[in-house]
Amino acid sequence: MNPEPSSFGTLFDNKLEPEVYSFGMLRMLIEAARHEGITDYPIHIKIDTGMHRLGFDPIKDMPALIERLKNQTALVPRSVFSHFVGSDSDGFDQFSAEQYRRFLYGADVLQGAFPHHILRHMCNSAGIEHFPERQMDMVRLGLGLYGINARNNALPSNVSTLQTTILQIHDVPASPT
Repeated sequence: MNPEPSSFGTLFDNKLEPEVYSFGMLRMLIEAARHEGITDYPIHIKIDTGMHRLGFDPIKDMPALIERLKNQTALVPRSVFSHFVGSDSDGFDQFSAEQYRRFLYGADVLQGAFPHHILRHMCNSAGIEHFPERQMDMVRLGLGLYGINARNNALPSNVSTLQTTILQIHDVPASPT
């Protein structure tokens, strides 16, 4: 969940746990939680291991991230995660191995700074099948939730069907009159 600052109140009210992917978001979330008198609110730390979309650099950002997390009481890391770029393709296996290595490094550094267990997860639907040895504490089922094999886009099992009743049929001319 990537919340906007305007939704932090709703997030806290409903006990939703956000992913935090930047120092700016971390700062705003800490300020909002402090304003509400909240302590030890669970967050999920996103690490950028190569997708370059969102997330903290697992090497460069960890010391500053840990310092900011340790010097406040509003938020607490519940999990650390990343996302495989190409787990659906064997052609990305070498890059996936590098992503996994970078993730483990960042996750281990983060875990070393806190006494509680921080959950680790990286596998999406294709990763669940392709990299069973990399499933760690949990996985995130995406396309697989809809019965789609994320490795080959096959539909091995239909998980839902949408049906409706036709209310009307009209003949419409090909060109407007």
